[in-house]
Amino acid sequence: MEIKRKAYQKLSEWKRSSDTSKAIMIKGARRVGKSYLAEHFAANEYKTYILIDFASPLPGTKRIFSEYGNKSSLDEFFNQLSVLYGVPLQERKSCIIFDEIQKYPKARELVKYLVEDGRYDYIETGSLISIKKNTKDIVIPSEEEELLLYPLDFGEFLEAVSDTVTLPFLQEKLESEQPLGNMLRPVMNKFRTYMIVGGMPQAVSEYVDSANIDKVERIKRGIIKLYREDIAKYAENYVAQATAIFNTIPSRLAHHDKKIKYSSLGVGDRSSYYEDALFWINDSMVGNICYGTDEPEHFGEFMVQETRLKCYMGDTGLLLTLAAGENYLKSDVYKSFMSGKLSTNKGMMTENIVAQMLTSGGYSLRFFETIADDGKKYEVDYIIPDKNNENKTVPIEVKSGNNKRHSSLDYYNSHFDKKTSKGIVLTKGDLQITDDYRILPLPMAYFL
Repeated sequence: MEIKRKAYQKLSEWKRSSDTSKAIMIKGARRVGKSYLAEHFAANEYKTYILIDFASPLPGTKRIFSEYGNKSSLDEFFNQLSVLYGVPLQERKSCIIFDEIQKYPKARELVKYLVEDGRYDYIETGSLISIKKNTKDIVIPSEEEELLLYPLDFGEFLEAVSDTVTLPFLQEKLESEQPLGNMLRPVMNKFRTYMIVGGMPQAVSEYVDSANIDKVERIKRGIIKLYREDIAKYAENYVAQATAIFNTIPSRLAHHDKKIKYSSLGVGDRSSYYEDALFWINDSMVGNICYGTDEPEHFGEFMVQETRLKCYMGDTGLLLTLAAGENYLKSDVYKSFMSGKLSTNKGMMTENIVAQMLTSGGYSLRFFETIADDGKKYEVDYIIPDKNNENKTVPIEVKSGNNKRHSSLDYYNSHFDKKTSKGIVLTKGDLQITDDYRILPLPMAYFL
């Protein structure tokens, strides 16, 4: 089945941006759909295209790059590629795709001269494209735009399951500030299904085709296995640290204090010891790093504390699978969440899905934490800039259970009232607007 992605529109805007040659890098986690998107777009929007898969290139491909991949030999470079791949290239009407370009970094360096040449457009796809191993001894082309591709968001998931009603309904209720009423439960059930299946295209396709959760879980376990193999292959001298962080994401998020505790990872107790490993997790887009701050006077001036951080899974469906282990049918975590208990394991799933939605919406993840003069600790789950007022921030608290207290939000508002817009409480309950907060159903995080 074809899964429609919003990123297709972004590629269309990129293609229309000028009449000269251009290049774009589609960056994302493994199995997030980069290759499919690139080829689908090229097939629809160009007369012809060449797809060079550097994970398994045609014999002779690298020889062409080695012998003719330079500024003075581009005519022969294009002729050789055209003949090898059996595709005629038409000036300004053809596209060349460099798929999995991290496996052959020198091809990425050539992009500068290809764009200057001006004959064709170039789409690159890659994972882990910023790690030292894949940038060593090459000059990263400034001509390269970047497009981040995330797992399917809630809107894309609904479209994949042929639901064209839920999202407009939620948007209308949010804009009118009206509760969902009797529709709250069916909407939350759809959202919970999205959290279980996740947003990895292969898992979503299987769910749409078969509605068989066991088949979906097999796919997700395969993706997790692939991520572990990537750590072993690409994490260089910090395999143990990256593996420890990856494996403990569920246990940390299931803890009341969700921050990473280096001393509990068993491979060293200093933040500097994990610096490269955290970069790997973030750059691979397997996880989303959320940094703490205690001085959010202005979002652009956040005093980020790099030793105080949380690590969320890039895809919430994969988080559930990782937490459940190899036999999900015997997992209490899985059973509880399937039965509708969003507060499972201290609400790790709800907090993770909000982190995922904020990240795909373009926000850098930040949380607020401080210890007051009376010794009490206050923590706000997320702080984002106000879209309507660049000088203000919006504090967000996620409630998976029935706890209706907002002591941390109250503290934050009282101390940063001049720099703070109305706070948001995301909950499994219905929409409610109070003097101090906007209490919204969790799916409405999609619109933030």
